[in-house]
Amino acid sequence: MSQVFALITPEEKTFFAKRLADLCTEKQEKVLDLIPAFEAVVLGSALKLFRNRIRFNALYNFMLAKSAPQEEVAKLLSSGKGMPDYESLYRFGEGMMGILLPDKKSAIATLLGGQLGAKSSTIIKGLTLSYALYGFRLKEYDYDALRDFKSFGEYYQPTKNDFYALASPKIQVALIDILVLKDVLKGDSVVYDEPFSPSDDKTKRNYSIFLISLVAGAIIVALILFFVNRTSEEAPIDKEETSEIIPIDSLAKLNDSLTKVALDSSRATNDSLTTLVWPEGKPFQVPKESIIVAFHAYVSDSTVVTPLDLACTELEFSDKTELLSTPKTYLFKQIASGLTKFKEVDVQVQVSSEKGPATAREHAYVLKNRLVGEGLNPKRITVATLPNSSNNEIIFSFKKRSSLK
Repeated sequence: MSQVFALITPEEKTFFAKRLADLCTEKQEKVLDLIPAFEAVVLGSALKLFRNRIRFNALYNFMLAKSAPQEEVAKLLSSGKGMPDYESLYRFGEGMMGILLPDKKSAIATLLGGQLGAKSSTIIKGLTLSYALYGFRLKEYDYDALRDFKSFGEYYQPTKNDFYALASPKIQVALIDILVLKDVLKGDSVVYDEPFSPSDDKTKRNYSIFLISLVAGAIIVALILFFVNRTSEEAPIDKEETSEIIPIDSLAKLNDSLTKVALDSSRATNDSLTTLVWPEGKPFQVPKESIIVAFHAYVSDSTVVTPLDLACTELEFSDKTELLSTPKTYLFKQIASGLTKFKEVDVQVQVSSEKGPATAREHAYVLKNRLVGEGLNPKRITVATLPNSSNNEIIFSFKKRSSLK
């Protein structure tokens, strides 16, 4: 029997419970009862990555790009070190939840609140802080588990039975259904297919409310996903390419869902923007100097068949992290949208770097994976390094297939 999965030590749980109880005006004893449920949710969502390589890559990218709030975690799990910066912890925890628990937070909060008798604010804040603690644990102690997809599976395989030890019987079945864990936990000795049977009228009412809320939430999520994805095309993963260079900056969709920012234009004014629209799409704005303007004109004009090379000065890579220092999400979103609408056009990402061809190739794959992250088929994107250049340069080269014949 493996050691039960835990985010924090027993002593730290006491400090954590007191912090959360004070934060939410909840009884400390109630928070202590909730902590195993929080850990069960975190573990269950991690186990789901066994069957989702793309989401594992997103987790890898997030952990590579984000620093864990080490000092704030130390304050959260101790006394006498001052008040932690909860906003910093929330941001980090929400980032983890966006990857590991997408669209499930409300259903889980309804379940835990109804069955364990806690305030919704306590559940939401407790879950967010728990995911921040999990990210800190991955960053500081379990980073080897993130080495690759196989390593992650091997690391967490022994913890499957721990899920049952952490999740109390009254939430176990419903939690498995919400997290869709039946396939992941298949073969375990615990029987989880038995119907959930509340024992008294109050529990029945709570469970009915939970079911209604869950169904309503599922309908809303389905509608959102329909409108978000109806213009997207499936993007099969090129195993050879993804094994060659692990994406290190493909979180465009995650950043969109967390920040709801469609355009990074802090310095742009209305006079510097132009409005464009894709066929059967909604109008969008981009800076007038953006390559999106020329790209839009190129794909929209069927009489132009020659390739179009666009030097991109909107993107820059950090010398320290090799990540994009100015992600410019709108650029990748609109290139992907345009190529999705005009399926006869392909793109080649050409990059040079003053650090040499190896760095240039890595940067090219970063850009490609950002486009893939927006739903573009990776087979429509090629990468190349620019020869005989010692400068930092990015060129997006668009070609219509009719011009390739």
